Amino acid sequence: MKNNITILGVRIDNFSVHETKEKISNFIENSPEQKFIATLNPEILLKAHRDEKYRKILNSADLNICDGFGLRLAGFLKGKWLKARFTGVEMADFLLLNAKICNLRVLVIAFENSLSTPKEIERTINKKYPGLSVKSEYYLSSQSWFEDAIIKEAEIVFVNFGAPQQEKFIFENREKFPNAKILVGVGGTFDFLTGNITRAPGFLRVIGLEWLWRMIQEPKRFKRIWNAVVVFPIAVIKER
Repeated sequence: MKNNITILGVRIDNFSVHETKEKISNFIENSPEQKFIATLNPEILLKAHRDEKYRKILNSADLNICDGFGLRLAGFLKGKWLKARFTGVEMADFLLLNAKICNLRVLVIAFENSLSTPKEIERTINKKYPGLSVKSEYYLSSQSWFEDAIIKEAEIVFVNFGAPQQEKFIFENREKFPNAKILVGVGGTFDFLTGNITRAPGFLRVIGLEWLWRMIQEPKRFKRIWNAVVVFPIAVIKER
């Protein structure tokens, strides 16, 4: 089986959870080159379908992870099958655990309108991974912000601006993080880790109804959920 499939023009790497973890561990332990990871869901693929520049950025990533039940369904509609879903929360936890084991410095760059403040993010990570070197900062566009030692020394960089801003930011600024081994866009992942948003019960995640739980908690997301649940499958069917 090919190790990737393409949906709406975007490459999705087709690995099991175990294989994905092995790839990430290898990036951390053995790769001399900086790696860019993207976590993909239906909403992101729709945006990339309409934005050629964004699509090219995603296709340039070193690892494109399936984070969304809808992508597995889309693969099925195309006669292919994605082995597994590896959520942003699971990936962040895995990266943080490995950062602690390998004694790496972590930076979380927060958008100013994020539900979770930098202090909340730091407190949550420190509680779960005591002793881990972690710093969370609001993003500032000034050059002096990039020159700060905390920014330049970061080895694992999480960017939670949401799509497409976070992936475009990484693509355009990755050279400004000279010590980074991995840069990854994580959207609202840290809102789940801090508890500001509650994850759907396990059975809803398994059957692909996590979107319903999210909409109940955040009705303002209706348009985004409509795009992911209705518009995206229609676009995939048309692509066939």
